[in-house]
Amino acid sequence: MTLANLTWLDICLAGVGAYLMSQTCLMSSPGSPLLSGARTMPWLTFAEWGKKYGKCLALCRYYAFRRLVGDISHIEVLGQHIIVLKSINTTMQMLDKKSSMYSDRPVFPMAGELVGWKGVLTLLPYGDHLRWHRKNFHRIVGSPTAMKVYHQIEAIETHRFLKRVLAEPGELMEHIRQYGYS
Repeated sequence: MTLANLTWLDICLAGVGAYLMSQTCLMSSPGSPLLSGARTMPWLTFAEWGKKYGKCLALCRYYAFRRLVGDISHIEVLGQHIIVLKSINTTMQMLDKKSSMYSDRPVFPMAGELVGWKGVLTLLPYGDHLRWHRKNFHRIVGSPTAMKVYHQIEAIETHRFLKRVLAEPGELMEHIRQYGYS
């Protein structure tokens, strides 16, 4: 291929790319493909999309999307799929009555599986196991009356920390680490 042919091919590909980027589907958010709608996350924008695209039901060319455009929309933000529910009835039905089917926490392979923190409270998937742990955590730490038990321990450890800092001020970072562990 000559340089002129390559330049012509580049111009054509850039034109096709620009055309495809300007075409918006009813189900996606406007924006660059790199950010995938990261700038358009406020709930007011979702409500505006519901009003704007919910009325375009008859104009949608694809039958598979016709069922989805009404009360339920999909947006992808930084690779994370988000389902937007626009009516209170659909929201109540999906999140109250069928929450165990539709709700879950994201999986973090590095933190959960590779590091071995899969059983940590903040990384547990929804279910009975998480409910049991949350109930026990709230019973032990979740109220001011439960925390009163720890006030005396906190005061003792704070005094120990201050004594160590006075005795060896050059080892401040080590004292802070030890205080954090206690």
